Amino acid sequence: MRSKLTNILQVVILVSGVLYITAGIAFYLSPLFVGSLLGLPLAEDWFNQIKYDAFVAPLYFVTRGFAAMVFSAGASMVLPLFDPLRYRGLVYFTGILFPLLASWVLIKNGLAFQHTLAVALGVMFLFVLVITAAALAITRKSARSGEE
Repeated sequence: MRSKLTNILQVVILVSGVLYITAGIAFYLSPLFVGSLLGLPLAEDWFNQIKYDAFVAPLYFVTRGFAAMVFSAGASMVLPLFDPLRYRGLVYFTGILFPLLASWVLIKNGLAFQHTLAVALGVMFLFVLVITAAALAITRKSARSGEE
């Protein structure tokens, strides 16, 4: 039987996974749609302009590749739901290290260059970082003793 603290950690992992999956799918399928949701001004022939720009085109496709990685990280967050002790390292990487680096870069540059989309994504990753760190902290003692 799992403890209440482990259940809290699992809820946090599930929320993080859903956020990653949602953001990953949205950006992978259509960055244009995400931009329009956030009210970014985009020209009708936006994609045609990107295809022929030697710098922006690779950046666009690399960003979509990273969106696929974020989706995959979200999908991998299912593993700790089955065995939180065994996959605790995965939670540290996908819930602490990745959001720490991503939120720092996105918020810093989003504020510096006034890009609301970057700041919004940075805040999302910061939220994941804070709730995951809190959940890992409250389950630290039971994880050390090998309890679930």
